[in-house]
Amino acid sequence: AVVSTQSTGEETLFATQKLLEMNPEFYSLWNLRRVILEHFSNVKDGKAMQDMYSTEMKFLEAAIKLNTKCYWIWHHRRWITERLENVDWKRELGLCAKLLDLDLRNFHCWSYLRFVYSRSGETLANQFKYTTVKIEQNFSNYSAWHQRSSLLTKMYETGELLETLKTEFEIVRQAVYTEPNDSSPWTYHRWLIGQSKEVLTSLGRDPLEFVREELTHVNELLSIEPEAKWPLLTSCTLMMDCGGFDEKVLETLDHLKKID
Repeated sequence: AVVSTQSTGEETLFATQKLLEMNPEFYSLWNLRRVILEHFSNVKDGKAMQDMYSTEMKFLEAAIKLNTKCYWIWHHRRWITERLENVDWKRELGLCAKLLDLDLRNFHCWSYLRFVYSRSGETLANQFKYTTVKIEQNFSNYSAWHQRSSLLTKMYETGELLETLKTEFEIVRQAVYTEPNDSSPWTYHRWLIGQSKEVLTSLGRDPLEFVREELTHVNELLSIEPEAKWPLLTSCTLMMDCGGFDEKVLETLDHLKKID
């Protein structure tokens, strides 16, 4: 009924906009807007629809300023860009950059940024450089570390990747020595361990020596921060990688239970 005529459809678009300006979390209204726009796409010409999509983008930008972490706003913006013929992807990149300057860990924006990257043609090197900037601003950034991990295997072949992973360990060490109890770089560290073992195995090399070397680095940190739970947990996993579930591992796990 709400889209039975052009006038009722436009009236409903106007009404839902006013309601969403007050409460953008009302996801059913976003769904209704898409129903109306899809209806109009069947009865309006292409130029008229492109104008409507452009207007919708402006409305969405205003909505994002009111609530930067609303799933439905970001979903709707992506939906619109998939229908808009001439998206200004540089503007979309700029929007993401501004929002991530305000909140480095806004994972809604990081998710949208990955979508923008997939459409804008931004180079992998520039994407990787951006994660470096964000991590240097604040080590505690799961999204930046995750984005970094997703890029490395796309950027390098096996041999080059191994050398790059060594450099990444140095970056992580800087982070964990700065804040040993921050879980985000340790999560990335665990990914680096797994990736390094995989690469070494593919090259016909035994990863055990590498694991032992990394265990030494972690234990050096523990000599300074013996009560830090994330290096303790990492030490446990590396010891198990080296030789199973021995007495030292049990002692470390008992210590973890006491401090956690």
